[in-house]
Amino acid sequence: MKSVKLQWIKRERQRRGIQLHANEIFFIARAIRPPVNFLIFGMGNDSPFWSELNHRGRTVFVEDQEDWFHRIRGENPRLEAYLVKYGTTLTEAIQLIDCPTRLALDLPIEIRETEWDVILIDGPAGYEDSTPGRMKSIYESSRLIKQGGSIFVHDQEREVERAYGDRYLLKTNVVAEVKGRATLRHYRYRLATG
Repeated sequence: MKSVKLQWIKRERQRRGIQLHANEIFFIARAIRPPVNFLIFGMGNDSPFWSELNHRGRTVFVEDQEDWFHRIRGENPRLEAYLVKYGTTLTEAIQLIDCPTRLALDLPIEIRETEWDVILIDGPAGYEDSTPGRMKSIYESSRLIKQGGSIFVHDQEREVERAYGDRYLLKTNVVAEVKGRATLRHYRYRLATG
C-alpha cells in the first residue's frame, strides 16, 4: 500500500459516516501493508473501508449484534464476517480477568487457524454494565496475533480496556497511543519471556 494520506482519510470518513476520528484511522492504516491478515472485532460503517484498504489481503470481522451484522453484510455481501456470542457482561470484568478459561470465545476455525498480522478491537460494546465488554476480544487477540503483529484497542481510556490490555497484551508491548474520539492504543505483540 502506498502511503495513506490524512486528507484522503478525512474525505472517506465523512463520505462513509465512520465514527472513528481521522487521526485514529490514520494510526491504524499505517500498520496495514497489504496483503495482510486483518481481524476486526466489531462491524460498522467503517467495515468496507478496512476491507478496501487491505486490498489483496484478508479482512475478517467478528460481530455480536445480529441486527447490525445483517445490516452491514446486507450492504456489503462480500465482507467476510462471523456472528458470535460473548456471553458476558461488563459487570463480570473484575472476576474474569484472571480466568483465561472463562475468557475463551467460541470462534470459527477459519479465524483460529489464521495467523493475524493486525487486529483491531472496537467491539463488542463496553460502555455500560449490561454490555458484553471487551474482555474476551482482548484476551483472544493475545492468542490469535502472530509474533510481532499489531493490535489496536479502541476506548483504551476505559478501565476494562486498560486493565485487560495491561494483563493480556502487556504494557511492555505498547508502541504508542493516539487520542481522537477516544484513546486508541497500539501494541506490537511479543510474547512474555522469563
